[in-house]
Amino acid sequence: MIREIVLRILLFAIPFALYAIYLYLRHWRVSATVPETPWLWLIVSGLLLVIASFVYVGLTEGETTQGVYVPPNVVNGKIVPGHVDVGKPQGSPQ
Repeated sequence: MIREIVLRILLFAIPFALYAIYLYLRHWRVSATVPETPWLWLIVSGLLLVIASFVYVGLTEGETTQGVYVPPNVVNGKIVPGHVDVGKPQGSPQ
């Protein structure tokens, strides 16, 4: 879980890092004053990267919905979480 949070923070920070690199490279070429930082565009682009990562994960990961859903139950005193049994086609008798 911490890996997922760190990944989202890094994705959000990418536009800021690119802008910092741009300012660093610009400093060596032009000895002008530092332009006003485009905070709104940096935040919006960072949020778009994070949202895109959520969409990607939502579309590519997770269990299949094909099969029969088995609800959570108790077996030998232990709770077995609910899951989709992919061995049986949906709608077939058990």
